[in-house]
Amino acid sequence: MKMGPNPKNATNTGTLHRGEAAAKLAAYIPFAVLCVFLLLSPIIPDVKLTRPKLLLSETSLYAILFLWCAAGLYLGRFRFRRSLVNIPVFLYAASAALFYFFSPDKPVALNELKRSLLSVTAFLAAANAAGSRRQRDIALAFLFCGSSVAVLYGLMQHYGGFLNVQVPQFDRSLSTFGNPIFFAAFLVVVLPAASGAVFYSRNTFLKFLLCCFIAAGLAALYFTGTRAAFIGLSVSAAVFLFLVIGDKTRKYLLLAALLILMGVFAFATRAIWARQQAHTLIWRDTLTMWSHHPFFGTGPGTFHIYFPQYASGELRAIWPEERNIINDAHNEYIQYLSETGIAGFGVFLLLLAALIKNASDIAKNTARGERYLLAGLISGGAGLLAQNMFSVDMRFIISAVYFFVTAGLIETFRDDFVTVEGIAPVARAGGLLLCAALAVLTFQKVLEPYIAEKKVASTPDFFDEKIVEPAKTITELEALAARYPDRPQIYEKLGWVYSKEKNWSRAVEALQKAAALDPKNAGPLNNLGNIYFLVGDRENAIKFWNRSLAINPGQVDSRLNLATAYYYKGRLKEASDQLREVLKIDPHNKNALVMLKQMTE
Repeated sequence: MKMGPNPKNATNTGTLHRGEAAAKLAAYIPFAVLCVFLLLSPIIPDVKLTRPKLLLSETSLYAILFLWCAAGLYLGRFRFRRSLVNIPVFLYAASAALFYFFSPDKPVALNELKRSLLSVTAFLAAANAAGSRRQRDIALAFLFCGSSVAVLYGLMQHYGGFLNVQVPQFDRSLSTFGNPIFFAAFLVVVLPAASGAVFYSRNTFLKFLLCCFIAAGLAALYFTGTRAAFIGLSVSAAVFLFLVIGDKTRKYLLLAALLILMGVFAFATRAIWARQQAHTLIWRDTLTMWSHHPFFGTGPGTFHIYFPQYASGELRAIWPEERNIINDAHNEYIQYLSETGIAGFGVFLLLLAALIKNASDIAKNTARGERYLLAGLISGGAGLLAQNMFSVDMRFIISAVYFFVTAGLIETFRDDFVTVEGIAPVARAGGLLLCAALAVLTFQKVLEPYIAEKKVASTPDFFDEKIVEPAKTITELEALAARYPDRPQIYEKLGWVYSKEKNWSRAVEALQKAAALDPKNAGPLNNLGNIYFLVGDRENAIKFWNRSLAINPGQVDSRLNLATAYYYKGRLKEASDQLREVLKIDPHNKNALVMLKQMTE
């Protein structure tokens, strides 16, 4: 008798295949999102306030994290990389959360909390979404493809276009990053990685493409005119040579040659190095500020608020307060120390030490072929850390994200995993519900400032709404004022109509009359502040808004207006105080949220 297959075994085999397929799909979805992010993030433009590049980073990286968690819960098995960095990374996020919790300036500290959490997410996403060496190589290929577009656009900006394609021309290329310094920071990270890939790749054509990309990227970096990036790339080159060359004699000869080359480059570009930015004065005054708050600093994200109090006369002579806002210390480490004190800075140093030690340990145990690629990633991260000695690029979330993505990709050179399995079905179901709830809450918070900015931008201006028959309305109100000279409401309305018609002198006259007739009415005083601000008299505007708030402290518009006036006068502490009061009254006030973003950008 011919026997057919065992039905039970067939069922088990089918179930096994379906389980393997589900496991592969669950693993590939976060990896696919990582690849899309690495491809698009250099291409998507970064624009002040709207920040599409930042929005892409936040949504993509958080999506990777939640998809990875959901996949593990669905399969009942988590597999993540064991690393020396894991604990310091979580301490870094925990310290940021504690500083935010105890900060009296929570709206200001929120951006620093977001930066820290997104940085940790970037590290975890890159380290765990790329589960194999092959996936890591594919992810880097996507990064280099997107970076090539950004570099090409940066070169086109320098020349104003190419052939028949015209683009805006800039003295300093900024590509899609909104600022030449941020573009330079990106290049300092990605160019060394591409250099390592040249030696790592066995494909001659790919080597050629990578060499073209590196040459174009070096030209684009030069066109950014960013001195800190030139130093950062020099450090990257030195670290790369140190890691890949075994012979000590050759190593030191090449490092000496690199030093000479950089000296020649510095001399040839001496006009760039001669730009006055008063960095040493800012560093000195920042350390003075830290000495007044040594243990916990002034609070995360508050540098631009408190620094004007400590800016020396020598610095103010170079950068007058009412014409220039010094919103960063031009040194990430000094700024971190001033904002979080010894406590926060100690955690940050622990994280950096762990990253350096971890990279060193991985390098010692990596085969020579892969060591070139690893050296490229390590030197890119080292270059950005060096650049931050003279800048605060990692203070801006995009640059911090690339640093931590690089740190995560370094982890992929070591196959050391921790596996957690056997999770009970009830725990898996509950975990999936919790994961979904946290995802909804996270994306709601991520999207809130972007939605606020869009709504504020679409709100009609006061002068956009015209009165149908202004002359007739004014005549009727003047007649009513003559008939009822003791009615403040008539004069307030008359002042409002004159304001619409931009007849400032008559508007001021009517509103002052209304204020005199009804001293307890805050409205006319607020409107007087508006008029004085519009005609450029900020001191009188501030005076009337303060008088208006003394009568009615709950006025949101007056506080927003006052914050704007303080901002333009360089008095950022007072501006921040007003915005904080607005958010106490209306926690979701869109104008206040947008202004807080504007103050840091």
